[in-house]
Amino acid sequence: MAENGNGRVKWRRFAIAYLFSCMLTSVVLAIEVNDDGHELILQAEQAYRSDMENRPVVTDKTVVNYISGIVKRLTPKHKAMPDGVKLSVTVVDSSDPELYSYTDGHIVMSMGIIYAMENEAQLAGILTHEVANITEGYYIGMYQQIKAAERSERYKAAAGALLGGLMDVAVDYAYQRESIRQDDAYFSGEATYSNTMKKMAAAGAARSAYYTIKDVANSIPAKDESGKWVDPRLRFEPIADAQGMEYTALAGYDVKETAKGWNHIYRIKSDLIKRQDAGMGGLMTQLRQTQSMMKVQMNRMSQSLGKSGLVQTRSDVPPTRAEFVNTLVNLKEVKAAQKQHKASRHRKPYINFIESSLLPRTQKMMNNEDYEKAYLAYKALWDKGVQTAPVAYGLAKCKLGDFAFGASESEKELSEKAYQDAIKLDSKFAPSYKGLGDLYADWDRYGDAAKAYSKYIKLSPNAKDRKRIERKIKVMKRKAQR
Repeated sequence: MAENGNGRVKWRRFAIAYLFSCMLTSVVLAIEVNDDGHELILQAEQAYRSDMENRPVVTDKTVVNYISGIVKRLTPKHKAMPDGVKLSVTVVDSSDPELYSYTDGHIVMSMGIIYAMENEAQLAGILTHEVANITEGYYIGMYQQIKAAERSERYKAAAGALLGGLMDVAVDYAYQRESIRQDDAYFSGEATYSNTMKKMAAAGAARSAYYTIKDVANSIPAKDESGKWVDPRLRFEPIADAQGMEYTALAGYDVKETAKGWNHIYRIKSDLIKRQDAGMGGLMTQLRQTQSMMKVQMNRMSQSLGKSGLVQTRSDVPPTRAEFVNTLVNLKEVKAAQKQHKASRHRKPYINFIESSLLPRTQKMMNNEDYEKAYLAYKALWDKGVQTAPVAYGLAKCKLGDFAFGASESEKELSEKAYQDAIKLDSKFAPSYKGLGDLYADWDRYGDAAKAYSKYIKLSPNAKDRKRIERKIKVMKRKAQR
């Protein structure tokens, strides 16, 4: 019997609600990958390869092995990956904090994310969202259920409604200046996510809404404030945050650091756009040279459901995310997991990694006379506590570069102090004296320059530039006698 208009509307709402409930059930049940799921995984692998084709991928094993080690530690030993999915990490050489994953198991993150953190626990807390999404197979399960609905006349209305909405929504909400200027409400989906996080954070803080991961899932509204159905992919974001917090605790990391990590990313993204608006020449040139994921996200927006579900997480970080994540430390599963392991921030391993990986890269920038970029990197090292003579020397050298002769008196004085600070940290670090000699030579302080160069030669008798420096010493002495 044919349905009237009201009947079709009611049935469509019922069918959509039923489909949402099936999706949430998949949070608890293990994902069994069928032919549809395997097709999605294959498409994701192809999309990953295409997306990475022109990106500056980091091949430094020190970096890749360190991040891969954290991901391996975060993966629960009792959890099996969905069939056909394999976790792997790709690091891209971008200063803009980026983090996203593909349904086939590829996690992509930028150097900007790594350097934004203060300790390994914060880095793990950020990564764990991706690990949970992949391990739990949320998007594979969602895709399989919608494809099943497509083939069923009974759920045709539900599938049609979902497909119509999903095709116009990007899974990974790309970073835009409007998302900072308008706070959390750039896309309608973004506003939904933000408002949901605010409500859930308030409820969690009051301990009146949820106590377990399942309660988090049941607390997510199916509709937004205007009565529109919420994109189901947005519904998986807080679930992955909650599940990821348990993973973090099981790995022995301090879960309280996770919210701090999200705050760091939000602040850096905000600062980047402010600097762009202020016209910071050198930095913005660097950012323009780094291919933005925005292009990838635009491609995702124009694709069908299957392909728009390939990239399954968010690059943008509204301030509400940290607030929400901070409430998840009170979940029963998280507390139980934290009791099993001593909660640690793992600061020392992180700092050791930062020094061993970033310092050589930064020194290479300086040697290539990319002083502005190198200065920012040296500053990052110094601020993180790597306050050694090589870092202090790098700060002094890159502040003026090879143009000390054009600097003001105050700038030269600051540079001199920086070199002297490096010498105080290690009086036998020869490059500090060479840098000081170059500064004095451009400052017309020839006698001081000769003394500094002589100290450099004494500490570094086999230096490749010894003959050149010895000639400069003679020139400085002659000029000093005039």
